[in-house]
Amino acid sequence: MFRGIYKGSLPPIDPSSIHHGDSLADQLQDKDYYSVGWNEYFDQSRDIKLPGSENTFRIYESNVDVVDDGYLFVFLHGGGYTSLSWSLVVDKIKKKNLEKKVRMMCYDCRGHGETKTLDDSNLSIETMVDDCANLINHYQDIIYKNKGGNTDDDDDNPKERLKVIIVGHSMGGAVVIKTSSTKRINNLFGLIVIDVVEGTALLALSSMKSILAKRPKSFDSVKDAIKWSISSNTVKNIESARVSVPSQIRLNPDDGKYHWIAHLEKTDKYWNDWFSGLSKEFLSSASLKLLILAGTDRLDRELTIAQMQGKFQLILLPLCGHVIQEDDPKSTSEALIEFIKRLK
Repeated sequence: MFRGIYKGSLPPIDPSSIHHGDSLADQLQDKDYYSVGWNEYFDQSRDIKLPGSENTFRIYESNVDVVDDGYLFVFLHGGGYTSLSWSLVVDKIKKKNLEKKVRMMCYDCRGHGETKTLDDSNLSIETMVDDCANLINHYQDIIYKNKGGNTDDDDDNPKERLKVIIVGHSMGGAVVIKTSSTKRINNLFGLIVIDVVEGTALLALSSMKSILAKRPKSFDSVKDAIKWSISSNTVKNIESARVSVPSQIRLNPDDGKYHWIAHLEKTDKYWNDWFSGLSKEFLSSASLKLLILAGTDRLDRELTIAQMQGKFQLILLPLCGHVIQEDDPKSTSEALIEFIKRLK
């Protein structure tokens, strides 16, 4: 019954593009586990320092020539991941051209990737919401100032500005929902959440510590980390793993091994607040809403009822794991492109 809830125009997923269990690892050889740079998928990368603070965020961008009369996708990754989790999705949207109307920006959340803040350990939801709203608004100011305009100028027409669509996966999904509910993001039109639902997320918290404890603490090489991500079924797409996994680890000169950059096991005091109240805040958002899940078992009762009432769009990609945008970037990018058409 639930698979019939979403009646969209997306084509069916090609089963051959998704690999299950150890089947993908069995097909790969040692030489297949190599890293690929971010510049294979993005136009540019830079660091943005927020005004009045010492916090500097690493961002990755594509279609930077799009400055008005279009759309701005801002992508937030999940806990432990980085901006490069979105590499293949961004690349596929870019290659669609879309009359050069879509600009894309991803940023590393504090405590992740190459972002540097005064307190990288503070992953409270309040702090991450502040980061999200402040960075997106500052980024928009940069766009229009570089365009040659004045953000305080009366001639600046908000209708010609880029329509902002925030996209978040897992922890990033919680951040975009709660940031949307504050109504602090200028020109926000769309809210897209990937594989995070309040009810199932809160239930899963009890097992998170044991899951994290089972992860390798370090790797002898980047290749070993990529290989682990595939063999553990964490990522089901070797192309994505090649670009995303290396950005999650860093060489420790003390022991010569690669360690995780994000210390998720030390953020457990924040976990409950990340997900509490998500369903209500998601449904109360005035923005056009889309929820992408790997399966209906992730839907809680409140969202199930609301979806049947047509309060948001639901897309199911049942062949994916938790990191949907990495496992099936083709279907994810197509869903985002279809979402834009609904905004027109």
